[in-house]
Amino acid sequence: MNSRFSKHIDRQEIIDIVCELVRHDTTNPPGNEHLCKEIVTRCMQSLGMEVSYYEKEPGRTNIVGRTGEGKKSIGFVSHMDVVPPGEIDQWNTPPFEPTILDNRIYGRGTLDDKGSFACAYSASKAFLAEHKDFDGTIYLIAAADEEMGSHLGIIYLVEECGLHFDVAIIPDGGRMDLSIYGEKGILWVEISSIGIQAHGSTPELGRNAIVPLAELIAEIKTLDLGANYDRSFDGWTMNVGTIQGGSSTNTVPAVAKATIDFRLPGGITKPEVLARIDEKIAIVKKKSSDAEFRVRVLHETEPHISDKNSVITQSFDRAARRLDLPMKYETFGGNTVAKNLFFAGITSVVHYPGDDKLAHVPNEFVDIDELVLGSALYAETLEAYFFG
Repeated sequence: MNSRFSKHIDRQEIIDIVCELVRHDTTNPPGNEHLCKEIVTRCMQSLGMEVSYYEKEPGRTNIVGRTGEGKKSIGFVSHMDVVPPGEIDQWNTPPFEPTILDNRIYGRGTLDDKGSFACAYSASKAFLAEHKDFDGTIYLIAAADEEMGSHLGIIYLVEECGLHFDVAIIPDGGRMDLSIYGEKGILWVEISSIGIQAHGSTPELGRNAIVPLAELIAEIKTLDLGANYDRSFDGWTMNVGTIQGGSSTNTVPAVAKATIDFRLPGGITKPEVLARIDEKIAIVKKKSSDAEFRVRVLHETEPHISDKNSVITQSFDRAARRLDLPMKYETFGGNTVAKNLFFAGITSVVHYPGDDKLAHVPNEFVDIDELVLGSALYAETLEAYFFG
């Protein structure tokens, strides 16, 4: 790796930070990001940063480190909450006991996003070692609530606490040779089927809520949103994420619910999706006239595209070329805090010191060499941004 920042990157320190953070279970919900406060604070203070804490709700701690006095500013935004481990029997190692095997650290949050925080910290440390008197301001942020919409995290920090910087690096998507410049919108829809409860021995006295919901899900599998969308994106997706219904085998269920996750490119709107769902409901009700459904939107975001010619993207691209690291730029279906920042007027580079296919899966891991390389890449980006 040909970077003068390499001599300031401490591989063992990165490993230790990742492992310390992963040992704290910050599954969201409930979050408990405050468990990471001491570790993150220690890292920030070692860089001479002024450290501030923000909590919209008790225990949901956002930690913001700041150094420098210049007007030109940049923020690294990582998050301390993680998704649930899921089925524990699919893990080869305990999810909250970090395990090092074959140059990898295994555990929930090793990549998404605690390893990424360690990488951003390491990059800031390396940059500051070479440029103690740089003219600018760096923010290092360990945010809360990213996995559940960021209402207690970056949205709260920007909209209620007044946090602002010019540009950002979001180490939370893509992979080592891929940066994300646009994200699809999200639409989460809950469909409830309403029935009438009765004893399982006399089902004719009730109305089963599960059966029409199952029929509707089968219809929704054939839902078509068309191909009239922004070709910067690779299309739309749909996933039936949960289904719930019934309280016991010998009871006719009165309520059943399913949730569906749509990822939408520019050009496909919420009203269009809801209209297609209504069409499928009408088909089911023709077969079962007593079927009753309620549709509710649980969560939504808009698609966005960042300017690939922005100063932060150009700085990042120059840094990648300095390291002879081929870099591609694409959009994807995930959502990061880059979306929230985009609509607040802040352009971001989204990039993982790893591979986003490893996020949210059993046996999540981060490659230690990639954390080291990512540290150099981000330090080079800081230099390119502040010094051109």
